[in-house]
Amino acid sequence: MGSEHQKMKNITIALPEIFVENIEKIQKIGLVPSRSEAIRLAIREFLKKEVHNCQLLGYDLSDNKKK
Repeated sequence: MGSEHQKMKNITIALPEIFVENIEKIQKIGLVPSRSEAIRLAIREFLKKEVHNCQLLGYDLSDNKKK
């Protein structure tokens, strides 16, 4: 799922203020280069875990049906 070579698409999201504050804190200490990258990283990790869980449960994600 390496997003560094994939075409990006802009979306607009609303986040709780505390999420934004914490993202900015980890950006400030250099853990991530930007808020966008922090959000991409979080989504990437979430998707990796959930796709794996769906596969374990027998879901074929190519057509969203259970095998």
